[in-house]
Amino acid sequence: MKMKQQRKKLQHLDLFSGIGGFSLGLETAGLAETVAFCDIEDYCQKVLNKHWPHVPIFSDIKELNYETLRAKGINNIDIITGGYPCQPFSVAGRKKGEQDPRHLWPEYFRLVKELRPTWVIGENVSGHIKQGLDTVLENLESEGYSTRTFSISASSIGANHKRERVWILAHSGRSLREGTELGKENENEIGKENANQFERSSSTSQSNVANSERERLQRSEQYETHTRETSTQFPTAEQIEATGLHWAIEPDVGRVAHGIPNRMDRLKSLGNSLVPQIPFLIANCIKQIEGV
Repeated sequence: MKMKQQRKKLQHLDLFSGIGGFSLGLETAGLAETVAFCDIEDYCQKVLNKHWPHVPIFSDIKELNYETLRAKGINNIDIITGGYPCQPFSVAGRKKGEQDPRHLWPEYFRLVKELRPTWVIGENVSGHIKQGLDTVLENLESEGYSTRTFSISASSIGANHKRERVWILAHSGRSLREGTELGKENENEIGKENANQFERSSSTSQSNVANSERERLQRSEQYETHTRETSTQFPTAEQIEATGLHWAIEPDVGRVAHGIPNRMDRLKSLGNSLVPQIPFLIANCIKQIEGV
């Protein structure tokens, strides 16, 4: 009997990596293998090096290109992800948009053009919808990518705070299954079906916060037991709801005690990070499209 050949995981370039939320989500889903990170913060680099000790880390996206990757033995990239800086679009900032010197989407797009990945995933604050998102989509479509955007909050996967973010998915039209070009009509049909499925999968789940600290601790123990038993998968919103463990309406940023080394760096990293369950959800949708 002929054995079915197992497909190699997608080669993943993780830009603006932070503490690795994108990589954690994609790798837990079994979709991708991270082959390079890029983040300018020293503390984030230490965290990444601890959890991915054999993956190279580049500091400055402006100096990252095809040749620097190739020098590390990286010759192919299937998927690029990145939550590029949100300060130009955040309501907490001056909202200068594309005029803000911290606007780094052009560098992200330069790498997309150089590396030609099959998949591109971007993430940013909801203010990006009114400022700059049209340019991002036009850029990707000018290079032949089909794009869809989704507004997905942390509450969509069971967290009890909103943390709304816009997620950008772009597909080159190439099939990873056969390595051939998809017909335009077929590509559109796949894109529509995946978008519908993704919207169904990311529907908001509502639930109640525990009423007492004792109850929260009891449910926390149940959740940790469940996590140990299913360590290769993220819990679903239904599983989180069953345990009754939830985050606060707004996460308590004081959850790192005074006297702990790098306390401010830890808080900053958490604040800039993303909820890895959402890339996990996106990765499972991509797996269904690619048949992997």
